[in-house]
Amino acid sequence: MFLEMSKKNDSERGGWIYRGFRNYVIFINSLYYPKIYSIGVENLPKPGEPTLLVGNHQNCLNDPLNTEIVIKDRKPYCMVRSDVFKNKLFCTLLDGLGLLPVSRLGFEGKAAMAGNDKTFEVARRVLSEGKTLMLFPESGHQDKRWLGYFSLAYLKLAFEAAETAHFEKEIYIQPFAHHYEEYFHPRYDMMVQFGTPIALSPYYAKYKEKPRTTIREVNALVEKQIGDMMLNITDLDNYTAIDYLRSSELGREYALKDGRNPDYVVDKLASDKQLFAALEAAKAKAPEAMDNIYRNAREVDTETRRLGMRDWVLAKRPGMGNLMARLIVLLVTLPLFISGLALTWPVFLVPKFFHRLKINGAIDPMFISSFNVGSMALVTFPLCCFIPALVMLCCGNWLGAIGHVISFVLMVLFVIYYQRWFAKFRGVWNFHFADKKAIAALTAKRDRLFNELKKHLYNIG
Repeated sequence: MFLEMSKKNDSERGGWIYRGFRNYVIFINSLYYPKIYSIGVENLPKPGEPTLLVGNHQNCLNDPLNTEIVIKDRKPYCMVRSDVFKNKLFCTLLDGLGLLPVSRLGFEGKAAMAGNDKTFEVARRVLSEGKTLMLFPESGHQDKRWLGYFSLAYLKLAFEAAETAHFEKEIYIQPFAHHYEEYFHPRYDMMVQFGTPIALSPYYAKYKEKPRTTIREVNALVEKQIGDMMLNITDLDNYTAIDYLRSSELGREYALKDGRNPDYVVDKLASDKQLFAALEAAKAKAPEAMDNIYRNAREVDTETRRLGMRDWVLAKRPGMGNLMARLIVLLVTLPLFISGLALTWPVFLVPKFFHRLKINGAIDPMFISSFNVGSMALVTFPLCCFIPALVMLCCGNWLGAIGHVISFVLMVLFVIYYQRWFAKFRGVWNFHFADKKAIAALTAKRDRLFNELKKHLYNIG
């Protein structure tokens, strides 16, 4: 069915289903992400030029949605896992959104792979007709800030599309990369960056003679661009320690020392990339010392979390006055929080049901943000916000309808921030009233760790 319907979606900006859904997702995403930064959108080939968008896969369903939000001049088609197409009625909506089902051997099984031929046929036609197709060659999403291994099928598809057009039409590979300030919680920024498009026509002649060699050559260029745009922590053995260091107060200090704003996700990404490069250089120069630093960093991180704190508490060491001020703010705003939660509780409760769902036999935490956004878009906001407002409009109470939508949105945001304030208050509380000997020992170990690391980072001593 999707093959026949896709032929109807010949508008570069998409049909009314796509445009309406895109605007709706922009609204929902504005609640979940305060800011989505788009870098290098001007690099995209012009609408009407066959373009294969190729990106890193960092956050499940949010990756294609966020990419489509920042691309305003066309409707990108996107390949997604085939099991979401099981409901035939749902196929109509998915096709209208430009989603194409693809099965993966390691997930849907060998029997399901037969359906890919039809999808690839549509994908080749999408490119040959001058449209834009989006793929994530890592196949599955990552659970770390690194670039996984690419399946080369995306380039085989691109060259086959060129062959369909008798190698007379240019096809572009457009690398792009996602970066999320925080994977699992709302109200943190994210960014999408687009690199330099790679024209395939210079490789057509070589592809005809040596297709596999040519595909590997182009893939190396694509991987290089994407890896350079993202935070690609390739040292997986020490990933936990490196991720702790970059997100700690030392990471903020490193950004400030370089003249960057650690609260601006674009600056923080640049600083984190530079910090990782400095750590790699220090490891090459003093491997034993860095191994010891990484081991201590893991221990400090584990102990900090065990004591119910985060690194900023140990860095700032807030006094009792700070604790009491936080407590007063929470108590004064508690009635508003309770009333807000009474109005918006489904927004926070419904996703927890989906968080327990097993994906391919296991609970995958990287689906948390996708479930949060998806449940807001498809369940809680329609049922709790828009339908009641529509009923009020039908009854002639348009002021009540507008007031309900505005108050619902504001209460959702307030409850999110109240929970964050409470979490920070709890960290400060634990700093004062948890195991004091353990905290004193942890603080001393943390100070020694950071002082030793700074010697390697800043070439001190």
